[in-house]
Amino acid sequence: MSNPHFHVITGASGAGKSTLLNALGALGYSVMPEVALALVQEQEQCGGDLLPRTNLQAFMEEVLERNLQAYDAARDLPPPVFFDRGTPECLGHMDLLGLQIPPEGNAASDRRRYAGTVFVAQPWREIYVCDRWRQADFDRAARSFEPTVEAYTRRGYRTCVLPQVPVEARVAYVLRQVGMGG
Repeated sequence: MSNPHFHVITGASGAGKSTLLNALGALGYSVMPEVALALVQEQEQCGGDLLPRTNLQAFMEEVLERNLQAYDAARDLPPPVFFDRGTPECLGHMDLLGLQIPPEGNAASDRRRYAGTVFVAQPWREIYVCDRWRQADFDRAARSFEPTVEAYTRRGYRTCVLPQVPVEARVAYVLRQVGMGG
C-alpha cells in the first residue's frame, strides 16, 4: 500500500536534492534527510567502523534498516513528507554491488511504499561540487544516476524529472506536483 503523502526526491549525487529538501524544510514541510550520509557522519564522529570503505555489507544493511525506520517515523509527521532517497534505491544498490539483501528487506520495503511518482534530479554539472562528503568527480557521480532511477521503476514507481532551475523554482515545481502550490 503506497502512502500518497510520502514523496521521494532522488537522483544523481550533487544534483541539488539536499538543497531542495532544505528549502522545503525551511518552509515548514516535513523532511527526512539522507540516511547514508547521516550514518557516515555519525560513524566518523564517534570513530566507528560502520562505513562503506570498511564493511560495505554491514553499512548497506544499516542504511536499509534506517530507511525503514525513517519511513515509520514519518508516519507521525504532518504531510506531505519529503524523503532524501528511499528504500528502493538502497535495495537496488545492494543488488548492483552484489551484496546480500537481508531476508526481510524486499518485503519490508514493499510494505512501505512511497507516493507513486518519485522526483528525480538529473546530473547537473553546473552545480556539482566536491566536498568532504562528495569526493567523486562529476562523471563518476553521474554514472550512479541510471541505476538509482531504475531501482524505483523496477518497483513500479513513475518518475518526474526535476527541472534544472534555481532552488526556489524547484520548490514551487515540487509543491505544484504534490498539490500544495498554485
